[in-house]
Amino acid sequence: MKAGTKLLLLAALLPALSQGAQATIVSLVDIDSGLTSPTGAYRWVDVADQTYNATYRGAYNYTQATVQVEYEESAITLHGTLTATNLKPNFAYQLKLVGTPGTDTNERIGFAGRWWEQSWTGSDWSGGSNLNSKGNGSSPNPNDLMYLSRRDVPNPTSPTGLQYLYSAYLVMDYFTTDGDGNAAIAFEADSSYHVLWKTTQLAAGADDGPVKTAIFDPVPSHPAYDGMPYSAASVGVYGEWERLPMDGVFLDPGYYSCSLMLTEESFHGSGGTYAGAWAAAMGGDLEFAIVPEPSTLILLAVAGSALFLRKRT
Repeated sequence: MKAGTKLLLLAALLPALSQGAQATIVSLVDIDSGLTSPTGAYRWVDVADQTYNATYRGAYNYTQATVQVEYEESAITLHGTLTATNLKPNFAYQLKLVGTPGTDTNERIGFAGRWWEQSWTGSDWSGGSNLNSKGNGSSPNPNDLMYLSRRDVPNPTSPTGLQYLYSAYLVMDYFTTDGDGNAAIAFEADSSYHVLWKTTQLAAGADDGPVKTAIFDPVPSHPAYDGMPYSAASVGVYGEWERLPMDGVFLDPGYYSCSLMLTEESFHGSGGTYAGAWAAAMGGDLEFAIVPEPSTLILLAVAGSALFLRKRT
C-alpha cells in the first residue's frame, strides 16, 4: 500500500475513534459466588443491617434476577447503562471488571485496579488474597511493584510454569437497589475503588467516591421483608479510593476481553451472622476496545510499510 493511501486511511479513521461504535447489550447471569473471593458467602441483610426473613433466604437466588448492560464496543472510555430487576432489595453492589490470568487484558485491568494473588502449593493454587498496599494513590503503587517482582517467578511444577497466579479486577462503580431490588444507573470506568463503606462505619474522605444515600421504608409485602417489623432507614454508601485521582483513573487503550461482574458488598461484616463475604452475584462476558483520543496523536512518519504514531506530551 502506498504512503499516500495510508495517510488517507488514517485521516478517515481518526474521527471514528472519538465517535465510538454502536451499542452492545449483555445480559448478566448467575455465577459462582466464590469468584475473586476465598469464601463467597452470600449476604442476607440489607444496607441498614436488617435481616431478610428465613423463607426468602432459603428461596432466593440470582437466576431470579434480570440484569442488562448496554455499552459501546469502541470508545475513549468504557461507559454505558445498567438496568436490573429483582436483585436483593435495598442492597449494595459493586460493579467490576475481572480479567483472566495471563492475558494482556488482565494486566491492563490490574494496573487500573487491584490484584488477587494465588500461590502454587505443589498440588493446587492457594485460596489467595488481595495485594493490599495501595500507597498514596499514584501508579505504580506498592501492589504493582509486588506484582511485577513476582509475576515471572518460575515454578516448573505449576500448570502455568509460574509460582504465582494473578487475577486482576477493577471496582469501577457501585449502587444500591430500591425496595423491589431494581436499579438503573449510568456508569463509566473513570475511577478505581478499593471497597465500599457506609458512612455510619467510616466517614468519607476528600479523595473517596461520592456518598450515595438510600432512603427507604421496607415494604412488608416484599418476600424479603414479609412479617419483619422494620422501620424506615437512610444509609449513605461510598467507595474508598484505590487509585487517584477520583474520576481520573482510566483503562489504557487496547482490546479487552474480560468479565463484567456484580459483587455483593459485605461492609466488612456489618450485619452479623448473615453479613456475607463479598460474594460474586452475576456476571457476563465483555469485549470492547479503548481507543486513544484523536487529539493526543500525531503522525510522525510513513516509511515503507510502517505507520508511526506517538502520543503528544
